[in-house]
Amino acid sequence: MIINPEETIELKNRFDGKGSIFSTSYIKEDDFEGIRKVLEIELEPHASIGYHQHIDEGEIYHIIEGKGEFQDSDGTFKPVSKGDCCVITKGQSHGLVNTEDKPLKIVAIIF
Repeated sequence: MIINPEETIELKNRFDGKGSIFSTSYIKEDDFEGIRKVLEIELEPHASIGYHQHIDEGEIYHIIEGKGEFQDSDGTFKPVSKGDCCVITKGQSHGLVNTEDKPLKIVAIIF
């Protein structure tokens, strides 16, 4: 099965973060059991996804390009770069900051 991306949308100050992120949806809720969304997300230089909680779902961030800082559930910031995988379980909080002058690209899987 091949799934083509939908139109990319710009989201500003996501979850009280800074700057713009660009989100492309591949899988939406109700497409597949157990997977709510699969998104390719690009954070502009120095943009962020604000710290927020996943009450009824988990999420995985797979870093595919760039560098940044992942804000973990305990509030600490940890460096991330290409190849890293950040796992957020149901009930946890997290955020992500692009610390570079280049885009930070991730694949986000919400389950």
